[in-house]
Amino acid sequence: LSGRGWVMVRADALTPEKLVAAMEAGDFYASSGVMLKDVQRDAKGLRLEIAAEPGVEYTTEFFGTRKGFNPKSEVVLGKEGETLRTTRRYSAEVGAVLAKATGPSASYQFQGDELYVRARITSSKVKANPSAEGEVERAWTQPVVPK
Repeated sequence: LSGRGWVMVRADALTPEKLVAAMEAGDFYASSGVMLKDVQRDAKGLRLEIAAEPGVEYTTEFFGTRKGFNPKSEVVLGKEGETLRTTRRYSAEVGAVLAKATGPSASYQFQGDELYVRARITSSKVKANPSAEGEVERAWTQPVVPK
């Protein structure tokens, strides 16, 4: 079924060239219902403003991996003990929650040791077209690589 998720692109005009340029610049986010008013990223950190709906609660988690993380991983096996081709289990340091905020705006200030940071916004609003019972609306920013 369609309509369960999409990409929101910030572009000057609705033309293929402008949309592709914005996507190549990372100026987009993925959503399954949560809308963002703004996303700002610079040398200091990542900030976002949610287009909040009345009566809906929002939690933003900033995920990232810090320098010096444990790079080891292990193969994940299927039910019959077979190696699953595309699945590996990594250290909890990979994609760890670095900070959490509630409300219609959130920000993360770089500490200087992050390899990347991205945000996942989770709402309390149940999706209109869920793929699983009780699924709520979310949005995900693109990873930001601190300079």
